Amino acid sequence: MTELKLDADNLALVLIDIQAAFVDQMIGPQEPVLVRLEQLLIVAQWLQLPLLTTLEEPVARKGMLLPRLQEKFPEHGQVHHKQTYDLCGEPDILLALKQLQRKQLVVAGTETDVCILQSVLGLLDQEYQVFILEDCLFSSAVDTNPAIYRMRQAGAIPLTYKSLHYELLQTEDTAAWREGHQAAVDAGLRPVESLPARDESEA
Repeated sequence: MTELKLDADNLALVLIDIQAAFVDQMIGPQEPVLVRLEQLLIVAQWLQLPLLTTLEEPVARKGMLLPRLQEKFPEHGQVHHKQTYDLCGEPDILLALKQLQRKQLVVAGTETDVCILQSVLGLLDQEYQVFILEDCLFSSAVDTNPAIYRMRQAGAIPLTYKSLHYELLQTEDTAAWREGHQAAVDAGLRPVESLPARDESEA
C-alpha cells in the first residue's frame, strides 16, 4: 500500500548529476537551488537519511559533485557513475538502491526534462514511491513544465524542500531535533524561511 506520508525510516535521497557542466547551463538563478541542495545534505547527515548520488560520464568533462556540496556530503552517502540517462539502466545503481531497503525516494538534481524525468519514470516502474523535490530540480531548458506534468501523471509526488524539512522533523521537540540540531547548525543548517525564494516555473 502506498504511504500517504513521508517515513524517515523508509526514505532515501537520490541526487542526480549535480555537476559543473550542468550547473553552468542552469536556467534561472543558481543560488536558490544550490543552497537548498546544501541544506538537504545537512539534513541527510543530521537525520542519517540514506543518500545516493549519481555522476554522469564522462566525469572528466562534466565534473564531480560541486565542491560546495562535497563539503556538506554525508559520511554515509554513496556516489555512483552512470552512462545512461535513466539511472535504472545501471545494474549497480539498482542494486545499491535495493540494498538500502527503502521504498520512498526523494529525487533532486538535473536535468529535469532528461535524467530526472527518465530516472523518475524508471524508479516508478521499479515500484518505488517517488517524491520529486521540485525546488531542487534544474535544467538548461526554459520550459520543463511538460516533464514535471508527465512525472506527476505517472505517479510521482511533488514536494518542496520546506515541506520535506518539516514533515521529517514533525515537531521541534523530537529526540532527533534535540540531539542533532546544534551539530546541524554548526554544519550550516539555516532556518527554512531564510532561504532565497525560487520561482517554481524555473525548475
